[in-house]
Amino acid sequence: MPDVTLPKLADTLVEGTVSRWLKSPGERVARGEPLVEVETDKVNSELESPYEGVLTEIVVAEGTTVPVGEVIARIEDAGSAGETSEVSREPVADRRDEKASTGPGTETEGRPGLSALRLRIAERMQEARATIPQGSCSVEVDLSGGTRPGGWTASFVRAAAVAGGYSNVGVAVEVPDGLVVPVVRGAGSRDLAELSYAVRDLVERARENRLAPGDTTGGEFTVTNVGSLGTQMAFPLVNPGQPGILAPGAVIDGRCWLTLCYDRGSFDPDQAEALLQRIAAELTAG
Repeated sequence: MPDVTLPKLADTLVEGTVSRWLKSPGERVARGEPLVEVETDKVNSELESPYEGVLTEIVVAEGTTVPVGEVIARIEDAGSAGETSEVSREPVADRRDEKASTGPGTETEGRPGLSALRLRIAERMQEARATIPQGSCSVEVDLSGGTRPGGWTASFVRAAAVAGGYSNVGVAVEVPDGLVVPVVRGAGSRDLAELSYAVRDLVERARENRLAPGDTTGGEFTVTNVGSLGTQMAFPLVNPGQPGILAPGAVIDGRCWLTLCYDRGSFDPDQAEALLQRIAAELTAG
């Protein structure tokens, strides 16, 4: 009987929370049909069934957090499923209650009511503070020579990609439960119109909870446009596994503060300053 396991939905993902089952034991499911909703620190996603057949057992109850690779359900393949199939009706809620008393991110840890996404974000922030020797540098740039009807985010993404030689750049997006970072592919090689469309598409799908698992993997660098909320300067934490994050502030009277926070293991201060100056030059040249 094939097992359905929690896949690795992002590069650094170690666990996920089953938020809602879309099928019940005894129901037939087609290969590729949405089976379960899973919440992680990277993305909330519908997992498709990897098999066709009958869902015979739900192993992990809604609200339970499990590690990547854990069996969450079992499906009897279509060839052997029939009237004699045994379907598990075991009350998985009992297992959920048992795990909830000791699992990560539960009320026993003193943080009741937080979603798995926010809990994992908090854990990653703590990890970043503890493990990344972070530096920062800032520069004010004059952007009065151009306008961006669709907003500045795509321009910031392209400038960072070209200046740093990055192909895949993450864009931080605020969502109701926290923050997700979908990745723009080929950011340095797209023209601005195409890149603007790609950024808008990712942002809209992130806010509508429609990101695919692959949308949040493979990022080499991150841009968080704090200026979109009116902030003039911020010093975000570097994402573990990446060399830096660019935080452009609000464009006011044609001027904008760019802040680069970086991993000192990837750049020394002179290299970081040089990267920031290249990003600024890309913006003013465009």
